[in-house]
Amino acid sequence: MIETVGSSVDAMSPAELLAELRAVELARGRLDAHEIRVLARFSALRTDPDASTDYAADEIAVELALTPVAAARRLGTAVAMAEQLPDTVRALERGDLDREKATAIVEHTRVLPPDKTAMVEASVLKFAPGRTVRQIRDKLAREILKIDRDGAEARRQAAAEHAFVRLRPCLDGMAELLVYDRAENLRPIYDLLTAAARSAKAAGCRTGIEILRTKALHDLVLGPDRGRVVTEFRVTIPASALAGASRQPAEIHGYGPTTIETLHELADHNTFWRRIVTDPMTGTVLDIGRRRRHTNALGEHVRTRDKTCVFPGCPRPAEDCQIDHTTDHARGGRTTAANLGALCQHHNLMKRETDWQLRQVSPGHFAWTSPTGTTHEVHPEPLTEPDDRDPP
Repeated sequence: MIETVGSSVDAMSPAELLAELRAVELARGRLDAHEIRVLARFSALRTDPDASTDYAADEIAVELALTPVAAARRLGTAVAMAEQLPDTVRALERGDLDREKATAIVEHTRVLPPDKTAMVEASVLKFAPGRTVRQIRDKLAREILKIDRDGAEARRQAAAEHAFVRLRPCLDGMAELLVYDRAENLRPIYDLLTAAARSAKAAGCRTGIEILRTKALHDLVLGPDRGRVVTEFRVTIPASALAGASRQPAEIHGYGPTTIETLHELADHNTFWRRIVTDPMTGTVLDIGRRRRHTNALGEHVRTRDKTCVFPGCPRPAEDCQIDHTTDHARGGRTTAANLGALCQHHNLMKRETDWQLRQVSPGHFAWTSPTGTTHEVHPEPLTEPDDRDPP
């Protein structure tokens, strides 16, 4: 607990406020160190060498309202720090590091054997007090190259096997296209886009350089004819908005809420979108439009209802999930909407391999009971936000 807690910040001088910030950092460091030890101990108690998958993170996810991926990341970092970097945990507890700097040490040394990890840790901890995260990361890179030069080159070669291109939705109908590849492959592409943007600037275009660089990417990849690429979106829209009687937002599955204007722009491009119409007052489904390929109507209904995997906090889109019998078919479970739910492969395996119990209380309402006996309920959210305004 912060020693000065209870004092009114409104009465503090600038010097006292800075001292308070330092006290907050020290208290946070002690709590972070304690959390790391708690997580590591929980993992040790849940580790089963005979299990095909570790599900400890899923219990943590529902307890702390995290996504399973975020919980797994937090748990993995804590276990690595507690088991391989105990001096880093103590430095965090003393206030020599914050959580972000300690995590950087874990991330960089994860690839090293224990003896080399200890050497890098000792050198970096001497350097770390008063340094920024960037300075600590640079120091880590230098120390690892000095101590494990051959290993660093092998890892550089192996890293190319994990190149990827991913799309990540952002706010306001935007998205990020993430490209992970060797620097020598990406730098020429970036320079080409920059050259095209500067040429447009030199020709008198007043648009910002970043937007011009983005446009150059569109032109480079798609060319002048976007018609050769057809994109399909699943769009949920209130009936009142579809009729033009309200401005309630629609939702593009996997991206989030969007404006009606965005849908008009999609229609102007070479996109195919499947319309799901909802009741504006309740958000429940009224109609599911046709799509180009045949799909199982019951499975489509369940995926539309559930939207994502039905494990608490799991963001995996229902389109990428299996349709699972809540009560197994072999045990008499019926193939109806009241006994089906979208489960990603990980949570489908967890349901079968562990002591987690799943019930579907009513269609779309799920109750998960953890191995410790805690029940976590999942209720279906309306596909669109109900319009709670008084009718005209």
